Amino acid sequence: MNGLAGRLLAVVAMVVLVVGGATAAFIGGRTSAPRTTLTELRERYATPASRYVEVAGVEVHYQDEGSGPPVVLLHGSFGSLHTFDDFATALGGRYRLIRYDQPPGGLSGPVAKEFALTSEQFLHEFLAKLGVQKVALVATSSGGIIAYRYAATYPDDVTAVVLTNVPPSAPVDNAGARGRLSWYSQLSTLTCAKYAKPWSRLCWQDFLQSMFLRQERVTPELVTAYYDLNRRPDGRQMTTMTAIMKDDAKVRDFLGRVRAPTLLVWSQDDPVLPPKTVDTMASRLTGTTVEKVLLTDVNHYPPLEAPAEVAAATDAFLKKTLR
Repeated sequence: MNGLAGRLLAVVAMVVLVVGGATAAFIGGRTSAPRTTLTELRERYATPASRYVEVAGVEVHYQDEGSGPPVVLLHGSFGSLHTFDDFATALGGRYRLIRYDQPPGGLSGPVAKEFALTSEQFLHEFLAKLGVQKVALVATSSGGIIAYRYAATYPDDVTAVVLTNVPPSAPVDNAGARGRLSWYSQLSTLTCAKYAKPWSRLCWQDFLQSMFLRQERVTPELVTAYYDLNRRPDGRQMTTMTAIMKDDAKVRDFLGRVRAPTLLVWSQDDPVLPPKTVDTMASRLTGTTVEKVLLTDVNHYPPLEAPAEVAAATDAFLKKTLR
């Protein structure tokens, strides 16, 4: 009996050792990454198309390419203007595409604590610096919050709006969405949130893989860019726009004041904003005409995961809207 008990204790000890080691390895790979500087990021990620302009005391990194009707592209949380690289290529230069890194993210400069402009006011001043007034807006995820607030605040300056997977309410009604993520994705996200500030490269890899169905689009270069650009000491200031959505009545008010024709491009497999949220968004855009396009086999970031499909839907909409 003592021999059997001893063997059982040995097995238990081995299991504890293995599980403990695996847990340590899992957590260890997702602990905090070293910080980086804006200078280092600009050296690595600036391109020949990179431009800089001072807006309300903030140095803004932007790109302004192509010719035709001006279209502003607004990236989402954790992203940068590179969200729209393949989307812009797919449009083939038929529009003047203006995109910028929402400060203090990407390659844009820091923002002073006393900075008081709203996101839509900042965009308005940015466009004024470029000498641009009337624009169409294309936005994804939380970037769409800026888009619809801008369209509501400056209705005479907006010709059309394209929103892809944008939160329509506060709080976002995505009940059951976590169940659409694998247990591994849930565990990784919780672990990264607890132990990694800023997130490690493995955290970003897990995050992006959980947000894409087309896994071939999660390239090492994409993972590295998210990892690098989110290691700025001040970068977490801009990682989400949802903080300005705490008052649902205000969200409804902004959406109800949008006057420009609007296209909603939504994916059917998004765990963050499930398909039903497109109907919520459409029902709240009471002051304009709304069209919807649903994409299959696409997750939360359509312009990144399915740039050709989003560009085709956008192009078809703008051709008839801006004629």
